[in-house]
Amino acid sequence: MGWPTATFTAGCDLNEVALKDAGRLNKHKRLDLCDAGSLLPYSNEYFDLVFDNSALEHIPDLKKSLAEIARVLKPRGVFAFNVLNHRYFEWWPMNRESMEAYREWQPFYHALSAEQWRRELSAVGLEIQDLRGYFDEEASRTLALLDYEFSGYHIKRRPSQLVSDYSSFIQRRKWRARMAELSWRTDPDAGAGYFITAIRV
Repeated sequence: MGWPTATFTAGCDLNEVALKDAGRLNKHKRLDLCDAGSLLPYSNEYFDLVFDNSALEHIPDLKKSLAEIARVLKPRGVFAFNVLNHRYFEWWPMNRESMEAYREWQPFYHALSAEQWRRELSAVGLEIQDLRGYFDEEASRTLALLDYEFSGYHIKRRPSQLVSDYSSFIQRRKWRARMAELSWRTDPDAGAGYFITAIRV
């Protein structure tokens, strides 16, 4: 978990279970049930830092969401977020039908390039200060396979031999060993994911 010793002013999610889980950690002064793709329940210039973990790509109205983030940030405040990008699907390890099914049960609207992110952020007064890459091709393909199988199993109740096998201690150990060998960090614009920090100018 990022910032393991920090206490946060607020947290929001549209899932009540996620909020209950967050509440048990006792790291937020307030937790709000809200849709990050619409109006955020905070006043103008409320935060000096907003962090988003792998959600923006799943929000249909990206412009509205970014405008709300910019609104609640103080001048020179930081917006830090991680997202998967276009390479995640360019490197998809299975057939096109599997990718289309995945994007149905895991709606994915914005597989953007670095330049596209720069334009979207700039349009709401946010300027990229740092962009880091993660997931090289092998890591991306491995994680896509796991996400496809596990999300399909849990969201769509789709049978999966991989998920069934994973319940075995030996199989879990093999997968963990395989993932430990992967290269997670890449050059800034060479992986299937971005970690971006931007400031409100």
